[in-house]
Amino acid sequence: MKRLLLYVHFNKYNRVSPHVYHQLNQLRPLFSKILFISNSQIQEMDYQQLVDQRLMDEFIQRENQGFDFAAWRDGMLKLGFDHLTMYDNVTIMNDTCFGPLWDLKDYYLKYEAVSEIDFWGMTNNRKTKDFAEHIQSYFISFKQTVVESSVFRNFWSSVKDFTDVADVISHYETQVTTTLLKAGFNYQTVFDTVEEDTTGMLHPDFSYYHPTAILNNRVPFIKVKAIDANQHISPYLLAEIERTTSYPVELIVTHMSDVGLPDSSYLLGRKYLELTDVQEPILEHQKVAVHLHVFYVDLLAEFLEAFKQFSFSYDLFITTDQVEKQEDIKQVLAAFNQKAEIIVTGNIGRDVLPMLKLKEQLSAYDYVGHFHTKKSKEADFWAGQSWRQELIEMLIKPANQILAQLSKENIGLVIADIPSFFRYNKIVDAWNEHLIAPEMNDLWQKMGMKKTIDFQAMQTFVMSYGTFVWFKYDALKPLFDLDLTDADVPAEPLPQNSILHAIERLLVYIAWNQHYDFRIAANPIRLSPFIDNKLLNERQGSAPSTYVDFTYMGGIKGALKYIVIGPARAIKYIIKRLMGKWSS
Repeated sequence: MKRLLLYVHFNKYNRVSPHVYHQLNQLRPLFSKILFISNSQIQEMDYQQLVDQRLMDEFIQRENQGFDFAAWRDGMLKLGFDHLTMYDNVTIMNDTCFGPLWDLKDYYLKYEAVSEIDFWGMTNNRKTKDFAEHIQSYFISFKQTVVESSVFRNFWSSVKDFTDVADVISHYETQVTTTLLKAGFNYQTVFDTVEEDTTGMLHPDFSYYHPTAILNNRVPFIKVKAIDANQHISPYLLAEIERTTSYPVELIVTHMSDVGLPDSSYLLGRKYLELTDVQEPILEHQKVAVHLHVFYVDLLAEFLEAFKQFSFSYDLFITTDQVEKQEDIKQVLAAFNQKAEIIVTGNIGRDVLPMLKLKEQLSAYDYVGHFHTKKSKEADFWAGQSWRQELIEMLIKPANQILAQLSKENIGLVIADIPSFFRYNKIVDAWNEHLIAPEMNDLWQKMGMKKTIDFQAMQTFVMSYGTFVWFKYDALKPLFDLDLTDADVPAEPLPQNSILHAIERLLVYIAWNQHYDFRIAANPIRLSPFIDNKLLNERQGSAPSTYVDFTYMGGIKGALKYIVIGPARAIKYIIKRLMGKWSS
């Protein structure tokens, strides 16, 4: 069989996602020719990769005018309708779905063997008051008898560049099926939803509202938007895809983390570091730096002992706050036969600013580990000790495995899981976090980030507690490029909503802006989720469960915010609900 694929691509960040490469790799053997039509300005690197991997035979770069239907029209016009008739079938498809979950060849052979079927697709929508029954346009395959018809040519030749997607749906997606049916052609779908039970569904669109049925009926593609729209069951969808198919679920996690928020709850279970038996990570040309901020010299030996776990070469940079500590640090280093460059950075910015001041040195490295001699003055010594020791267990001792994971192209950051102290004590509170959000938004703007995010609209943040972290320098480059100085950081005692707290919470999102995903190193301390459940469900209303010193949280203004924000949101919600009832 001679087959043609007209494949439409769109990515709001002008990239070709890994799931698209995988998709085209799977589809390539089925088609004699693939025309790749991009409605976004893809990078030269992606274009060349598509060419080198022979994932396309011809290419069209266009603006996203008229969406996918206008793109398919342009593809047909480029090739010529007479050229289309040379193929046994012509398939139109876009990249709005993951898959194929099962071998697509079997589906083609099935429908090609039935002469009564003139065109076919994956799923259909039943007739409603708004539109007629039709095949959903993310995948439709037309046999030669259809392509040769004047009705086919006239339909596609008349497609206009609508700017409203609703117009495209009403004029084209719903009409391509009815137009061909009126001309006497017949269609079939892998999953015919017309007679399916829609009890409990908001709309009879199974591809969007009922992804479970999509899997149960072995539809080989699942819509990207179905994963995002059904986050409450998405962990189970991913598990089912993993159980019943050979499709790499990691591709779904990667794409959803990049085009959506990287910390969506349904994705976090997939972000744990894959521990392997790596004795030494493969570092062909990569250079590794370790930055350790030593405020408490008495803890230096504990870190140097942990560094012995490293089986790779690295350069150690030690920063400290006082010149007087240099000699003591040198003595400890000598006892461990450890070389290091020691830099005095002053007692401001805690461990974060000293790291950023090493921009010139660290920018020469591919991978960087950042740690500091953590103690806690705010609580009993057990808090700081447990926090520090657990972070060492999570991020320093398994460094070989961590660097092996960082070698993956899309991974840019590895953080620690939540230390046990924060699971026994409700310290990180949504009210407190909300006070840090303005500083986060401000830094986001100063870094000139291209991705849009509003931290004030978020309840809490995924972060590496204490800023212990491994990262690719490029993943955090915008932060280093801020060139922060001592004047940008408040003096001690540090306010709770300071720029340093904002940076601690921003790392994951900075990497996300750079199109890197993150992974979480699991805490070896096993705690029952019942602990979290009991802590989060204590009957204390919306008040934080720890003492709040407003001296360090905006003073009177901070206290007023605490009092006003909650009731104001409640009133806004009530008004919105009442307005909705009145309008209905």
